[in-house]
Amino acid sequence: MTITVRSGDGPPIVFISQLDASRELWKPIIDRLPGTAAFAYDRPGNGDAPPRSEPNPPLPYSVFADELADLLDCQHLTDPAVLVGHSIGSPIARMLAHRYPHRVAGMVFIDGSLPQNLLWPETSFPVDGEGPAATTIDIITGQVEILQAEPLDVPAVVLTRQRHWWLPDYDAVPHPAIDDLWYVSQRLLARQWRAPLIIAEHAGHQVPREAPDLVSYAINAVVCAVRSGEPVALEPHKVVEMGGVMADYGP
Repeated sequence: MTITVRSGDGPPIVFISQLDASRELWKPIIDRLPGTAAFAYDRPGNGDAPPRSEPNPPLPYSVFADELADLLDCQHLTDPAVLVGHSIGSPIARMLAHRYPHRVAGMVFIDGSLPQNLLWPETSFPVDGEGPAATTIDIITGQVEILQAEPLDVPAVVLTRQRHWWLPDYDAVPHPAIDDLWYVSQRLLARQWRAPLIIAEHAGHQVPREAPDLVSYAINAVVCAVRSGEPVALEPHKVVEMGGVMADYGP
């Protein structure tokens, strides 16, 4: 795996990317968080990282979490970290928190994928990486893992995209309830983690790219909460200035 490590004040921030994404996509976010320790990496087959060797069977989220834990160990990054997971990075972060709770100081979920993740009926299981050596996600086993994973009592924020703004060709999605399912899942995630829920009003699924100021603000709020020992504090007017809105996830 290929990594980016920046030294700085703790807690360290660990960035976990979406499918087929390079760690370089996090650079605008890291640049907006000066002075903080940061870690980003390319999973095998993504960015500059070579693919996994054969055999390369489908892997559940727990294996990706274990790989990340090993990678952090190799870099001697053992202090509790704030995990930032975008899309498929969200269930990977949830499994790392479940399997290594002592390594987690806070969580930021950015338009996190549904654990079951099969949203388009004509698609097969999601694949991480490019070419024939890419890794298929075993989402059935992964769903079982997530269902058994208990949330941690750590500062957290859930940040999601605007409703009905998934992809440019959203009208081609076979079933409009897909968007409702996604949105409800974000509300449930926020409720489970007792986290504020923010909607990025001017962003689709690529929230880190389309709303970097809002993403960095959410991350910094969790970092500040970890440092102070206080709950996450978000200022609604600042959220609005950055293109977001605070949402109610229900009782």
